[in-house]
Amino acid sequence: MTQIQNVLTESLKYSQPSIDLAPYMISYTPPTTPLQMSGPFVYLYNIFAKALIRQFISESSGGHKQADSVGVIAVSIIANTNFKVNGTIPLIDILLAKFHITCPILWGIYGPHNAVAGRERIGWWKEDGQWVPEQRHIERMTGLASGFSALSLRDFSKSKNDNPFPNTNYWHAMAVIVNTPAQKITPTHFTALKGLIDGYVQRFVGFYGYAAIALLRTAMVEFPARAKSTGDKNLSQAADTIVVLKEVLKRDLKLTLD
Repeated sequence: MTQIQNVLTESLKYSQPSIDLAPYMISYTPPTTPLQMSGPFVYLYNIFAKALIRQFISESSGGHKQADSVGVIAVSIIANTNFKVNGTIPLIDILLAKFHITCPILWGIYGPHNAVAGRERIGWWKEDGQWVPEQRHIERMTGLASGFSALSLRDFSKSKNDNPFPNTNYWHAMAVIVNTPAQKITPTHFTALKGLIDGYVQRFVGFYGYAAIALLRTAMVEFPARAKSTGDKNLSQAADTIVVLKEVLKRDLKLTLD
């Protein structure tokens, strides 16, 4: 992480060419004045954001511990005052734009797996012009969802920096998934849901208490039941992954959601 910080810090010495970031910062009210930053810095920051996405995909599918390590690095850089516009606005949107492309379902975007347009909408990746196999798709979505949790469930109560990606974003991602209409639910919803939940329950409950438990019950009891009610065999099998996870939480954390 120190090496990344050093490279980004060095790039800030080059003030020209300068880039106005205001058109790309959708998380903030558009300012009346340009948000100018060093062009070389923005270029390297963009590379950093792409590298984070690749790391979440390649490592995080193995579990939340890998995702959390990457998340610590990501948030530490993004929250650094030196790397904010005017020292106040974090460049989290540059990373979120890439998240939105690769895992749209975290923002409530969905589509059918058996249609080209549907696969494009949910971020089913292509390599050499061909859709990646389903198992590869599952690994990508699991890693990205786990990475999203690692970013959004960080505790900044003892930090001197502001949280660049508050945990309300985690709540929103969970909510848009579990509120998907029954006939629009796909196996990818359960893949992303498992990535969001597995390994992060204690942290989530620590932030939201009983409200978190209520949302977890919706996600792990009511949502799978709605999916199973459609009669779709593949969807029912995908829902079972969440049912199994619910039993694991009951065994390991003594958390009963039924």
